[in-house]
Amino acid sequence: MKKDHNLHDTLNSLIHALSRPWAFIPMVLFVLIPSAKVSSALESGAEFLRIGSDARASSMGGAYTAAANDVSAIHYNPAGLAAVSGTELGLSHAKWLLDGSYDFVGLAMPVRMKSGPQGLVMGLGITRLSSGEQEGRSADRSASGGFGAYDQSVSLSLAKRMGRNGFGVTAKYIESSIAGIKARSVAADLGYTRAFTGSPVSLALAVHNLGAPMKYIDQEDPLPLTLSVGLMVGVLPGVNLALDASRLVHDGETSFSIGSEYAVMPGLSLRSGYMAEIGAGGLGNGAGFNAGVGIMLMDARLDYAVTPFGELGSAQRISLKKKF
Repeated sequence: MKKDHNLHDTLNSLIHALSRPWAFIPMVLFVLIPSAKVSSALESGAEFLRIGSDARASSMGGAYTAAANDVSAIHYNPAGLAAVSGTELGLSHAKWLLDGSYDFVGLAMPVRMKSGPQGLVMGLGITRLSSGEQEGRSADRSASGGFGAYDQSVSLSLAKRMGRNGFGVTAKYIESSIAGIKARSVAADLGYTRAFTGSPVSLALAVHNLGAPMKYIDQEDPLPLTLSVGLMVGVLPGVNLALDASRLVHDGETSFSIGSEYAVMPGLSLRSGYMAEIGAGGLGNGAGFNAGVGIMLMDARLDYAVTPFGELGSAQRISLKKKF
């Protein structure tokens, strides 16, 4: 009993510490302040892990660390799963660049056990980026036939709410294949959310892709380790504003996102957002406006988003979520 009591006291102390505003300061400073040492590190591999999986999130410019509160939190912030009160199924498809396609399937549900921790929510997600048929080239640049390429991951998440705090963790298996040559890795995501009593404000932290590098033959690339800080504010009834700042650690790149959501009427929402990526070369290709719409009907939500990519065209996403 004494051991259990000590563990309970330790958890309470941790929760109390994280609930203090100063707990966010070190991570916020790391995300916002450039580091020359970090910026000179290697470029990350497995870039598909950075692609947004949800149309609602994409239409808000990716400002979703604090806004994720449904099955899509598996991808954006596992702590957001703590807000799920029933079984949810999520499906998402994107027509990606260069004739590629991006798909996500997710399932979230509360876990009810006779003994042990209570109030847990579990999530299972599968992500796949298919690049389509590519044209191969030999050393002398002559055509050598076509080949296929894909990237995929399988994620298992657990989240729990403790008072106004939410905690989440995700374990995932990652696989990439180019012309039959595969690279594999395992990684973890960590998340935290904080709601404030009597205030329409929530804060969130997330760490993505803590894991071993991906290795193709003799080339080894680190995973895109990312630290994110998010803020969600209910500005007016039916109007939400979200802000995000993210740091891609190995690449020395910082992105800023702002997104808005306006409930025009019950069941209809309009969204817009802007994201800017700032690295060693200045404003990156990730900068741009995003827009989308959401329709809610009979516990199901259909979301659509479009993301321009300049000369490469645009990516269109559609997501369907259903509560059971």
